[in-house]
Amino acid sequence: MGFELHIFEEEGLESEFVKWLVEQRSAEVQRHFGLFWEYYTNKMMETATVGNAGRKVQESGRPYLQGQEYGLPARITGLVHNPAAGVFGGAAVRDIQRKEIVIENDIAWRVGCGVDLLFGKPVSFVSRSPDAQKRADIEEIIRVVFGANGGIGFFQDMAVLGSVYGFVDCFVRPGEKIFEKFTSQTHHKFTIEEVLRLAQAIGLELIEAPRALPVLDEDDYRKIRFYIQHFYKDKNSVSGKGSFLQRLLTGGWKKDEIKICAVTEIVSAWAWQRFEDGELVVEGHIPWSFLPIF
Repeated sequence: MGFELHIFEEEGLESEFVKWLVEQRSAEVQRHFGLFWEYYTNKMMETATVGNAGRKVQESGRPYLQGQEYGLPARITGLVHNPAAGVFGGAAVRDIQRKEIVIENDIAWRVGCGVDLLFGKPVSFVSRSPDAQKRADIEEIIRVVFGANGGIGFFQDMAVLGSVYGFVDCFVRPGEKIFEKFTSQTHHKFTIEEVLRLAQAIGLELIEAPRALPVLDEDDYRKIRFYIQHFYKDKNSVSGKGSFLQRLLTGGWKKDEIKICAVTEIVSAWAWQRFEDGELVVEGHIPWSFLPIF
């Protein structure tokens, strides 16, 4: 996988460093924060999907594993976990009988209560501008921006991610209409109605911790020079491997037959790029000269 970072040449971003971030550092970050999410959701996995631990689990009255079992000792679960294998990558321990494990997802309930307490009703914003008309316009613009991004649902999602991972980043995507206005040669004074229409095009994207790869300033850890996110997305297609008869005998499509795509997005204060499976698909310059991450 090679990255063509010509648009970042003057900013000093190296292709080999990005490759290391995507191929090695990203796997470590996803494995680390993946445990947080599995513990929060407490997902249940049936015995047929847990490898050599399946037989041990099948002997129990509850033939499944749950995410929060990862923190229990082997003398109770009958399984030993390898950190590299994830929550459900346990191996059976000989001569240890698996106990009847009952887990109530108290963590998710507490997080949900906290979210309802914090954002149980719509959030209002108050401008401190001394000008009454400007104050009203600013408040309306902010209301429209958050309203276009889910309103109270946006803040509830932000609170959940922040509670699970300990932090949450927000990527501000201005939209094509605003890009066109900033890059056009013609300039005119916008009316409040035009500003409100443009505000509806602003996207606020919450970035989950497992996909975040911020590149900090070498001399000041408080400054982010580049923001990289790397993740995988399912494509609306399949590989077409195997025959209809094979799928009939095996019970349907296999997981590895569903196509996925590795997405890497790099953003700085001056430019951005998006790669899919290592191929550059789109790029552009940022006209306002600041990193749109909050």
